[in-house]
Amino acid sequence: MFSVLVAERQQYMAHVGQRFVLPCHPDIQKDVDWKYRPTETGFEDYIYSNEVMYERFRDRMTVVKSDDFEYELIISRVNLNDTGLYICIEDLGYGARHVAELIVYGKFFCLLIYSSFKLSEDLAYSGVTTGN
Repeated sequence: MFSVLVAERQQYMAHVGQRFVLPCHPDIQKDVDWKYRPTETGFEDYIYSNEVMYERFRDRMTVVKSDDFEYELIISRVNLNDTGLYICIEDLGYGARHVAELIVYGKFFCLLIYSSFKLSEDLAYSGVTTGN
């Protein structure tokens, strides 16, 4: 029997079409698994395990492992279906779980934020547009 440590969930936001990197810095120098849990189903699916990228995710995702066992899950072109939880599990699924929640937004979401909160010019300049 083993115990699973759960780290605090990190929250990230990404824009449709953007390249996005999710970091994983395991506490031990052993390989990790990456899993994905879509918001709508709640079912966890393997993205990467035992240094192999699962076929379903190969077209837009890669995992880069550094010499000091840091893992980055790279999504080349984020789409709305990428919203959900990304779980990096240390020691090939037997160690601590590092959970990241990815929220993906598009132009419509940005417009709602802009009109609801009347964002300052600084925020509007950083990518939120009114479509005019």
